[in-house]
Amino acid sequence: MKRIAILAIVIVVVIGGWSAAWFVASGMIRQNITQLASADGQATPRVTCSKLDIGGYPFWFDVACSDLTVTQGDLTGNVAQVKATALAYSPWQVLLRVSAPATLEDAFSGSKERLDWQNLEASAHLTGWRIERISVVGDGLALSDTVAGANLMGKAAHAEFHLLDIPEQHDAQKGLAALRLYATATGLDAPGFQITDGKSTLDARISGVSDDVRTYGDADLLKRWQTAGGKIDLAGFTGNAGAQSFDIKGSIGLDTGGHPAGQLSLASKGLVERFGSAVPDQYRALVLGNPGADGTYQQTLTFTNGLIFSGVIPLGTLPALM
Repeated sequence: MKRIAILAIVIVVVIGGWSAAWFVASGMIRQNITQLASADGQATPRVTCSKLDIGGYPFWFDVACSDLTVTQGDLTGNVAQVKATALAYSPWQVLLRVSAPATLEDAFSGSKERLDWQNLEASAHLTGWRIERISVVGDGLALSDTVAGANLMGKAAHAEFHLLDIPEQHDAQKGLAALRLYATATGLDAPGFQITDGKSTLDARISGVSDDVRTYGDADLLKRWQTAGGKIDLAGFTGNAGAQSFDIKGSIGLDTGGHPAGQLSLASKGLVERFGSAVPDQYRALVLGNPGADGTYQQTLTFTNGLIFSGVIPLGTLPALM
């Protein structure tokens, strides 16, 4: 009987301790989210929820923010609802479910866009504070200009975005990581560009990034990336729709002045014919190159010293990014 009583006391203490920890953690989550509403909306984005619910006791944290609004400067973004779910005992993996629509308004230009979708989910998995994987998958996406009615700009039957850690390139001593970026979209339609049932894929490697996501909002993030010798190595950015296609490869970083530095090679087919007389002949050749026997245009663009070159011909200046 005594052993049973002791066991009962232990169980009560464990349950009580776990419950206390859960409610303290949920309170901290609520406090951190509500504090975002006190930001100035200029240097730091202001984030508000018309309704914030936190549930999932005892093994989950379910955080639901309805009417999520983000304001920074002239830009205001809104999402109907964002719901985040994480295991209480493994908070490094989070699943997000996002309810349509999402809107973006620019008070300066007067532009207004709305993104609708049938299904949109995202997930993030961290190892400590280092990204292991971030994924976004959506179906039935449609982007519209809503300044005057709802004018369809483009849609995709399916789209995916994945950001993956490259473990063998992690330098714990320097606090640097490398990431692979892979994105794809299928069933692309863009009435304004006469694109029907297109497909696009992006595959890139990003080196020299911080291995701590808590630093990603720092003002000197780009400077530290440049100092670390960070590069974006573009294995391929491709797209095709019918007889039209493009393929871009190359590598880009930042020089000491913060200007893009590197080189890109472009191959395209059918784009010059698509744009027709909208682009003067001399500029078409400079940007897209000249056609080969199979009708494929080839060109190499070089970024150096704040300038962009087509071969040895300067095309224009580039702004510093830091």
